[in-house]
Amino acid sequence: MNIQGVCPVLSVPFHKSGEVDYQSFKSLVSWITSLGTKSVLFFGVASENIKLSDDERYKLLEILLTQRSDSGMKVIASVADHSAELAVKRAKDYEKMGVDFINILPPTFFNPTTAQINHHISSILSSVKLPVIVQHLPQGGGVNDVGDLVGMSNKFSNLKMIKCEANPPDESIKRVTELSSNKVETLIGWGGIHWKSGAQAGAKGIQPGCSLTDLYLWAEQALLSNDLVEFESRLGKFLPTITEWIATVEELVAAEKYVLAARGIIESDYCRAPTVEVSQKVKDQAKVLIDLADNLSALSI
Repeated sequence: MNIQGVCPVLSVPFHKSGEVDYQSFKSLVSWITSLGTKSVLFFGVASENIKLSDDERYKLLEILLTQRSDSGMKVIASVADHSAELAVKRAKDYEKMGVDFINILPPTFFNPTTAQINHHISSILSSVKLPVIVQHLPQGGGVNDVGDLVGMSNKFSNLKMIKCEANPPDESIKRVTELSSNKVETLIGWGGIHWKSGAQAGAKGIQPGCSLTDLYLWAEQALLSNDLVEFESRLGKFLPTITEWIATVEELVAAEKYVLAARGIIESDYCRAPTVEVSQKVKDQAKVLIDLADNLSALSI
């Protein structure tokens, strides 16, 4: 079964010294699983993936896989290496470790050609048996035409989903569905800020940050009940703030960490440099959303 619904991207907690706080990460995973979350993406932008060492990545992933063992929660492990050779090695390692899906972030450094990007993705697809999700992030300098990705699914049956992150993603979602004859499904990234229109276009799920997972699950309840008026109402209580935060990606990462620490889920909101200072405005906005989330306890999520 492919990924559906709310699939948060896990943050990586750090001590104020800048070292990974593995105990806080365990606390975060426990909280995420306690909500009944069906899947998570690890080593995304919100994980500060680019600021982690390989040793840290492997240790964190091992903790996640061990802790989720009895929950049934699916783990998507992201492969973001610029080199195809390194990406293939990492994908094979993650498969051996027991992840459920591989996520591919295509290379963007120094504007690789379409042929180079296709070689990179194809190399990974052919190296693993796991189902694979490929990110379509044209504004990041990657694959411009989502049709190129869909075309690969004709050769590689394990290309199961495309994460559509064009802004907005609606047309990409529709093209994936049409070109693949419904064989390849879609997810939405970018904080889920286009969730309503993306779901209407046919996307199966979203991958937002993790600090307010309970609010996203609360909104998903209304969507699954086909109560679109209530769904839109619930989104309106928190997505406008997320939209503000994600205008600067480092601000979103810092805001996510601030919320997690303020909720007592992790010990420190420290982000590795380069980062941004959380403004008083963001702190005030965060308090409103935390209060909203804390008042959901009477609801089934």
